[in-house]
Amino acid sequence: MKKEEILEASKKENKNKDIYCKEVEAKGATWAAMCMLILTSIYFIYEIMSGKGQNVALYSIIAIYETVFSGYKAIKIEDKRKLNAFTSVIWGILTIMLVLEYFNVI
Repeated sequence: MKKEEILEASKKENKNKDIYCKEVEAKGATWAAMCMLILTSIYFIYEIMSGKGQNVALYSIIAIYETVFSGYKAIKIEDKRKLNAFTSVIWGILTIMLVLEYFNVI
């Protein structure tokens, strides 16, 4: 194959996104999620320290993130699939409990 043919095949395979673009998007999503987790934790700690009580909605956001993240890894990555699936289930149960607590069901 010629260099141009290989490049064209790679573009088709990657849907016209180069590998660098994919890496930037993945790292950007990771940083955004980490910032979300940190800010949510700050809000949660502030609510506890200020005597406002706990807003379980904030931690349900973190729990759903962890549920989806671990579940996606379990589906896409064969290595440690069982561990990621287990982690996703545990976080999912916690998410359901937090949502039910938020709506005063439990």
